[in-house]
Amino acid sequence: MHILVATGGAEHSQKAVTFAGLLARDTNAALTLLTVRKPGIPEASARALLEEARRTLPHDIANVQMRIREGHPAEEIVFECEEGGYEMVVVGERQHHTLRTRFLLGSTAHRVVEHAPCPVVVAKGRIASVRRMLLCEGGRADAPLAQRFMQQLPELTTLPLEITVLHVISQLSLAPQDPAVEASETVQMARHILANDIRLLEQRCASVHERLRYGLVVEEIITEAQWDYDMLVVGAHPGSGWRRILLDDITHDVLVKAPAPVLVVR
Repeated sequence: MHILVATGGAEHSQKAVTFAGLLARDTNAALTLLTVRKPGIPEASARALLEEARRTLPHDIANVQMRIREGHPAEEIVFECEEGGYEMVVVGERQHHTLRTRFLLGSTAHRVVEHAPCPVVVAKGRIASVRRMLLCEGGRADAPLAQRFMQQLPELTTLPLEITVLHVISQLSLAPQDPAVEASETVQMARHILANDIRLLEQRCASVHERLRYGLVVEEIITEAQWDYDMLVVGAHPGSGWRRILLDDITHDVLVKAPAPVLVVR
């Protein structure tokens, strides 16, 4: 696996470098450090920034490369992804306030998630080696999240992972405690989706669990995520435009509110 991590030298970028370094070490992946300089910024300054980032990486990463591009950060990160054939890109999170004080995902991370041709990790919150993973199944019958995760990033399943597959039921008129709930078509379909995900993941991972929650999707995901998961996995949907995905409100809000790095798979 070849991981690309983008850094601009800020604190949120360093979280991305730290996370990518741990993941590269644990999966024996190649790692490329990328910085995008603005026109007029000396290349020597950009190289010094990369050298500083490299010194913070674990010493036992065998293959570390450095790349400098010039232009708009989000565009150049996506171009590098397309040209370099990376399996994953890691970016940091810089949140912004709107006039209504609602947090938004930083524009660079948002655009990279929407346009990169490979899975994207937004590094944030508590950074650690990935051992406990929360896979947030959205219920796409045509492409279960577990299947996409295993197809796009099979190297991650070589880690000693404990995976919890979460599905949130939000459209249910009955209370979860009602005996009729378990027999409802909605719950039966959710359990069928979870069972399929579990079967897929158990082919490669020794510890896999299912979790069914009831309520508002984002709130239930974030509540479950408080249990010291090292990474959340969410899915994105095909959208209009060339190699574009749809970053819907649920995915966006999970990216903003999650207490740990979030992996977005295609």
